[in-house]
Amino acid sequence: MITYLIMHALLVGFNLLNVKHDAYRITKHKAIAHGLNFGVFTLFCALLCLLSRWNVGVITLFSVSAFFNRQLSFDIPLNLRRKLPWYYQSTANPPKALMDRIERKIFGNLSGKWIATVYAAGWLICLLIKTFL
Repeated sequence: MITYLIMHALLVGFNLLNVKHDAYRITKHKAIAHGLNFGVFTLFCALLCLLSRWNVGVITLFSVSAFFNRQLSFDIPLNLRRKLPWYYQSTANPPKALMDRIERKIFGNLSGKWIATVYAAGWLICLLIKTFL
């Protein structure tokens, strides 16, 4: 369990570095490489899983919880760094980022507060599953 939490802390650190990079690009009116961000994040998660030597079940659970972690520890700090409300959702129609488009399809025009609550609940459920495995 400790390894699982440490790996999540490493993901948060990775996401905060990505926030700093993307916020800088936004202030310079440069495009964000959403696909590249996703790819590098996925590779980092894979590296953590490889280092952890978990079984397939725990790797699957970690991967799902890493998604929820990303949505919370990347989106919220990026919004705050951009001086936006923490729960801000893109108003572009359609949004540029694939994940923003998927969120719009799933959640419609629900408040970002509700969306963050769903992600936090998902992460907590994964944590509880890991605790009782």
